[in-house]
Amino acid sequence: MFELFPHVNASRTSQRGFSLIELLIVVAIIGILAALSIPNLTSSRQTANSASALSSLRLIHSSETSYHILSGSFGDLATLERAGYIADQTLRSGTKSHYLFTVTLDSDPAANYKAKALPATDSTFRRHYFVDATGVVRYQMGAEASSASPSVD
Repeated sequence: MFELFPHVNASRTSQRGFSLIELLIVVAIIGILAALSIPNLTSSRQTANSASALSSLRLIHSSETSYHILSGSFGDLATLERAGYIADQTLRSGTKSHYLFTVTLDSDPAANYKAKALPATDSTFRRHYFVDATGVVRYQMGAEASSASPSVD
């Protein structure tokens, strides 16, 4: 006899696809995996930004040293840029890898400079960096670093 809706009487074993419960379990597993991996990705990004800040401060120090040898004084970021010591356009702008870079000169520019790398956002749990004419890079967690802060090396 002719059936109007043959699929209505079909047995469960002949149907193809996933049940709602199976799909919900898969979505829950994906959610758990995402919740576990996102903090690791964030931590890796912060570590990379921190390493970039350290590298940039070391570049600033070597640029300051070279500039001081030739001119007899230290310079700020704009001076180092004009003299051609800092080729990195991102660093020349004063912001790189979520860090803000500043270079300040003492009242006697031939005596000393202070370069700082401060986190641009969420500074509570990130390292702040400092370097001066001694070349020792220093850090402080959650607060501005200074010459009294512990050294990185």
